[in-house]
Amino acid sequence: MLPMLLVAVFVLSGCSGASESAPVREIATEFVSALADNDATTACSLFAPQAVQRIARLRPEGCAQVLATMGLPTDRPGQVEVWGETAQVKTSGDTLFLKRFTQGWRIVAAGCVSRGEEPYECKVDGT
Repeated sequence: MLPMLLVAVFVLSGCSGASESAPVREIATEFVSALADNDATTACSLFAPQAVQRIARLRPEGCAQVLATMGLPTDRPGQVEVWGETAQVKTSGDTLFLKRFTQGWRIVAAGCVSRGEEPYECKVDGT
């Protein structure tokens, strides 16, 4: 009986992970699609408030104008990992970090590149 119970737990937890990653993948897909369509306004609307504020502090012309010049990758989302209220989405040319807010998942960092043991380096970092 115990082996069947363990199989049921693994199957159910697998389904839970997939259902948790779906909204994250949806936001990431909407973001890269907006970038590909040169729709910086929509892409900016998917950022967390602190990411937009950080962009504004660094470049006063505003998120939409700055984002259009950043050359962020527009590759389709691949691997999605969710850890409670935070998530990571990898594409072939980018890593996005997301956080769950009351209004849903929002991007807190984009244009991120792994530096091995060091923290990721991101073009947009609202963490």
